[in-house]
Amino acid sequence: MTIRTRDLTRRFRAKEVLTGVDLDLGPGIHGLLGRNGVGKSTLLRIVAGQLKPTSGTVEVFGQRPFDNAFVMDNTCLTGVDTAYPGTWSGADVIKGARLRHRTWNQQLASDLTADFAMDQALETRYEKLSRGQRAMVAIVIGLASGTDLLLLDEPYVGLDTHNTDVFYRHLLAQAESGRTIVMATHHIDDAAKVLDTALILGREGVVAKQCAPEDADSFAVAGGELLPIDAASRHARPAHFDDLIEHYLEVY
Repeated sequence: MTIRTRDLTRRFRAKEVLTGVDLDLGPGIHGLLGRNGVGKSTLLRIVAGQLKPTSGTVEVFGQRPFDNAFVMDNTCLTGVDTAYPGTWSGADVIKGARLRHRTWNQQLASDLTADFAMDQALETRYEKLSRGQRAMVAIVIGLASGTDLLLLDEPYVGLDTHNTDVFYRHLLAQAESGRTIVMATHHIDDAAKVLDTALILGREGVVAKQCAPEDADSFAVAGGELLPIDAASRHARPAHFDDLIEHYLEVY
């Protein structure tokens, strides 16, 4: 098991953001979904070793992650709002990630920058990049890092339709890699195409539901009622799986 938490709680002053989170995740592509402010980014930062939980336990690769060199060397947390040095160019930020991660896949990085047509973003200072360009930089770093654990925090906010398709094509290619990938996202329709499981982080800061595509093989959500449908493959399932996710988001 890559990630295991038990009764995990995180409080910021008087505000409790996460409350009793129990989580078990192994290799695969997992979606972390929930309303704004329920603690998705906080949970990712705890798993990445950047924050301590207030109480409870968290293990990554069987170890406590906070300030743990082994865990942090084998984990990449990135996203559109990651605070990379503003005066560095996009190319410098990616180069820094290449030097940081011993598992770096330069061929994949080159393929992604070409598919995204990132020439302008690579030459521009990071602080001057648009959100879409920052998303591209984050995606290149995350996928090319090659780390056993990849945490993506809203990775493709600001991308146009073409570049969103580029991201999902390359993400789907990681499905059988043995990596554990957790993606916090609001884009349910697109994410449902690639997720092995979807975790619903509810309003109370707990994992209220974890569902998988096979849960949508026998039922689809329509008008609040569960109706029988045909079984769906990974590539044909989104019309059913995303409905199921939306249903649980409304409930929790």
